[in-house]
Amino acid sequence: MTNYETVSSKDALGQKIGCITLTKQFYEKNNITNRGNKTLPISFTEFQGLPVQYMNQVHGTSMEEIKEFSDEPISNTDALFTKSNKVSLAIMSADCLPIALANAAGTEIALLHAGWRGLSAGIIQQSLRKFNLENNDLRAWLAPCISQDKYEVGKDVYKTFMDLDEESEKNFKQVNSEKWMFDLKAEATRVLKSFKVEVSQSNFCTYTDEDLFYSYRRNKTDERVLTLLWRKNV
Repeated sequence: MTNYETVSSKDALGQKIGCITLTKQFYEKNNITNRGNKTLPISFTEFQGLPVQYMNQVHGTSMEEIKEFSDEPISNTDALFTKSNKVSLAIMSADCLPIALANAAGTEIALLHAGWRGLSAGIIQQSLRKFNLENNDLRAWLAPCISQDKYEVGKDVYKTFMDLDEESEKNFKQVNSEKWMFDLKAEATRVLKSFKVEVSQSNFCTYTDEDLFYSYRRNKTDERVLTLLWRKNV
């Protein structure tokens, strides 16, 4: 078993920003119960002294600005944005891609839940509008998600992306006339870089690294790991 309790962005988002994915091993060591409930999967409400802000994810593009912590998960939302240093933003995932964004000053952060539906619907573009893009100085970290070799999609997904932007084709590998393997991280990176966002990423796969992560594609689980993003008080 690989000894990873957390997967960290390190300083990819700057020294004023913290961002980690809590693995199954973290849950086990800290006796955190994963209840298998998609709305609020674990009994985990605080990290680094900050309350954890959840949301009810729906594979859409809606972003909510968090000005103060809410005990209730933010409804029908797949992205959270804040300027506050008094809350930790959270995303639940079991194959989809969590995307962390921050400006260079470390004063604005956002956390996005991106599967193929969110990417094709423009969740990245929608979320970037919350930032001041005039300085072109944003950073992104792509947390663990399913790898291309394990993410098979159908013609409908392939056609959706081709109809939007044929540049997406480089991130698909054709299996046959009906099936493709899709690279979530590469497509997200392509979009982010088109807005001059500096991109870093983890190299884990939620499907193959089964000691660390849950994977819906692997076994249809309702369990989720958490990615957390917060502003450090430095």
